[in-house]
Parts: sequence; structure tokens; C-alpha cells
Amino acid sequence: MIIDGVFIKHLVNELNTNLEKSRLEKIFLSTEKVFVMQFYHKGRKQKCVIDLDPSSFSSYISNKDLSSTTTSQFLLTLKKQLEGGILESITQHQTDRVMIFDFTVFDFIDGPILKRLIFEAMGKHANLLLVKDSVLIDSYKKMFFESGRQLIPGANFEFFPSNKKTFDVIDYSTLDSPKMMTSMYMGISLKLAKHIFSDQLQISDLKVIPTKDLETQNGYFMDIFLKNHKKKVYPTLSELLDDHTIEDKQFKQKYEIFIEKYLKKLVRKKEQLTLSLIHSKELLLSKDKADYIYQSGLDLHSKAKDIEVYGMHIILDEHLTLNENAQYFYKLYHKAKRGLTHIEQQLKQNNLLIDLFNNYKTYIDISAKIDINDLEQELIAYGYKSNIQMKNTNKKQKSIPNFLSITDDQATYLVGKNNIQNEYVTHVMAKPEDYFFHVKDAPGSHVIVKTKNLNEHVLRKACMLAAHYSSLKLSSSIPVDYTLVKNLKKIPRVPGYKVIIKNQKTMYIDIDQEKVNSYLK
Repeated sequence: MIIDGVFIKHLVNELNTNLEKSRLEKIFLSTEKVFVMQFYHKGRKQKCVIDLDPSSFSSYISNKDLSSTTTSQFLLTLKKQLEGGILESITQHQTDRVMIFDFTVFDFIDGPILKRLIFEAMGKHANLLLVKDSVLIDSYKKMFFESGRQLIPGANFEFFPSNKKTFDVIDYSTLDSPKMMTSMYMGISLKLAKHIFSDQLQISDLKVIPTKDLETQNGYFMDIFLKNHKKKVYPTLSELLDDHTIEDKQFKQKYEIFIEKYLKKLVRKKEQLTLSLIHSKELLLSKDKADYIYQSGLDLHSKAKDIEVYGMHIILDEHLTLNENAQYFYKLYHKAKRGLTHIEQQLKQNNLLIDLFNNYKTYIDISAKIDINDLEQELIAYGYKSNIQMKNTNKKQKSIPNFLSITDDQATYLVGKNNIQNEYVTHVMAKPEDYFFHVKDAPGSHVIVKTKNLNEHVLRKACMLAAHYSSLKLSSSIPVDYTLVKNLKKIPRVPGYKVIIKNQKTMYIDIDQEKVNSYLK
């Protein structure tokens, strides 16, 4: 969906018409990131969804049979603070992608209290915040910075700062392009700007006709899609938004928990190894202490608590002679020297594992259910206990990983979404004359392109697939490296699967979700 400030403006009007003055009966989580508020008004129950997933963020009235599947501390806070309250109104902050649900909650002592549930519908920054008297009670995402906007309980709440104008009246005399319109006016997407720029339309001129492009599965409050595409028109924005399957990502949860626990263990080990490294380097100075004792000219059979040699104060064991203290310092030095190499190797290996498990976080994010078995096999090696009983384990035959294959009239694109799939498409399926694509300096998929003509269309499509299946997928101007497969070399003795590439070129790409959807259709 194209969720911009103009879409939010019309969505707020629609939700207000249906939910204003309704009583909030209960709040629950349908999936980890999908909150459902069940309202009651004049004998009628309605469910309002607030979806915080970056790929489907939105709010709408749902007619689906949604049920509670999980819980969280933030959900418990919302239940305690809002259930039983009356929804007074829903408003939009200026013309931004921010919806404000104002509730009146009745307290036995203080009487009616106004509380605000604020939904920031901003892609990867989508958030839900509970505010009272401009003070943050709690939020779905908590963030602390040394200065600026704070998202921690007890902080003064502030909306995202912006110097853009509201889109109530657009002054076209100051604009020379649709891009300039989006940079000057709050809440106007580039897609809409391109649609209204040539005719110099005002937002108030646009009629609400909720439409979905069936070719790209994209929707908007009006038809701004290609004329030759098949489309579907809906009576309401909520029905448009409700006409999709809420992806159940619960199957990922156990893997995410394992990865996070393992990462915390690795981080703790890194801290311990770093302290050991510092201590060992300090012990290397023991050699200087021993040398100074022998250079002091003192009686080596004598005993002392400390001595001063060439300005260095050396604390000694008073029960040992100077000679015995010197020998003890030499032993500390040799032990530290031997241990230093071992600690540095352990630290290097630990850092590689931290890098690997951060990659796993990306692979979990881009995985579908069909990919999860491949990823699970990798995690088993690190102690993950699988519920799947492996059969025929003595057989050497291996199953083919579930990599993604896309073919058009110009090329075939092979996409690996974890280490096992990446290695398979790169070293089994690929030929030396094929092309390799991968986001620059970040975790992501290996994309192999089989084509006789790496033209602009094939190049951009491959880069977009590599960017989409990566940790950078929500960024803009994403750098993607590409080269011939013959220029790849696997990095030995590194956990997971990584390659060194040479003679690569880099393309910077913005993801067009409509195009990606059409590729994956």
C-alpha cells in the first residue's frame, strides 16, 4: 500500500465516522506486530487493527476473525491503561503520517482522564506510543539518545520535528518538479506528486476511490496506477487495507529467540576476552620489572616490599627474595605472551560468530516458511534443538535448498536467502560466465543472473532483488556490487558462507515495491 499523509487524512475521517464515541472492550495481539482494538457502540462490535510491520504498516477496521496469539509487556500496559475507555476522536498530526486516538478513561479517584494512543505510520520507523499530559507512559519501540527526541517512559513526548508545509494549499509557482513537492510539503508521496503535478491539482480536488492494482498488489485511496493494469475498487479504505493476508511470523519467533540468546552470549564472551586481552598486555610489562630488578645493583638475596629503579616503583612480594621476585615476573611475562596469541585467536573467532549471527538475523527477516528448514540446519550446529526428526541421516544424498528462481524473457535470477542457499546458487547452480549480485558491505542474498545480455533492465532488476533481500531493504540509494561469478572466491575457515569478489562494479538503487511485487508474483 501507498501510505502517505493524504491517505492518512482520508483514513482518519473514515475511522472517526465508524469508531467515534465507541467503548474499547479489549486490546490483543493478532501477531507480534499487529495490535487489535475491539470497540463496542450502540450494540455493534468493530475491530480496529494497528499494524506495525514495516512491510504492511496501516490501521483499519477489519471484518476478519482475528484472535489473540501472543502477548507482550507493552500490550499489558495498553490493556491496563485503555481498556474500558471511550474513544473520543481520531485526528491526524498536521498532514503527517501520524494518527492520534484520544481516549477518555475513567478513574475512581481522579475521574475522567485523557490518554492518547499515537500511531506513527512511518515504515521501518512505525511505532505506537501511549501518552498522558504530553508525557510518554510507554511505547512499542523505546529509544534513548543523548539529545533530541526520547522514547522512554517518563520522557516528554514530542512529534517528529519537520520544517515542511502542510498540504492544505499547494503553491505550484514555487515548484519545478514532483520531487521538489515532496521535499516542501508534508505527507505527499512521490507517486501522488507525479500524478498531480502536471495538472496542478490541489489535495481537496482528489476524490476518494479506494483502488488496488491487481498487477502489483499495491493500493491507494484513488486510482493512480497504469491504465492497462487490472484493478479492483473498494467501498472503503478499510476494506482495501483488510484485503490482504496478515503474515503470521510466529514461526520465526523461536529462531529469533535462539539467535538473540546466542548473540548475547557471544557479546558477553567478547567483553570477557577483551578484559583478558587488556590484562595480558599489562602482564607483558612484567618483563620490564624483572629486568629493572637485575639492573638495580641491589643484593638479589635480600627481601623488600618495594623498590625504586630508574624512576619505576615496583611492588614486590616481601616473602620472596629480589631474585625470586624477578623470576616470578619473568614467568608472568612468558605466560601472558603465550596466552596473548590464544586470546587474540579466540577474540577473532568470536567476532566472526557475532558477524555470522547478525547475518542470521537478516536471513530470518527475509525468510518465508519454505526457507526455514535450510536456516534451521545451520543453527543446529550451534546448539539449536530441532523438533524435526532427521531421517536417512546416513545417506550422503542432500536435498536441494529452497532457493528462489525467477525467469523472464531476458534472464534467470537465482536468489539465496541464507548461507546454505547462497552457497548452492553460487557454487552449484552458477557458471563462471554468470553474474553475481550482492549488497555492498551488509548481510543479504546472493543473486545469480544467467543472461547473455546484461542490459539496463536486467541490471536494475537484479540489483533490486539483491537490495530487497538484504538488511538494507528499508533504506534508500542502496549500493549493490556485481561482477562475474569467475571473480568470486570463497573465504576459507570463516563460519557461515562468505566470498571475496574482485573487478566488481557498484550500482545504487531505490527499491520500487510495485516492481518487486511484480517480479515475485
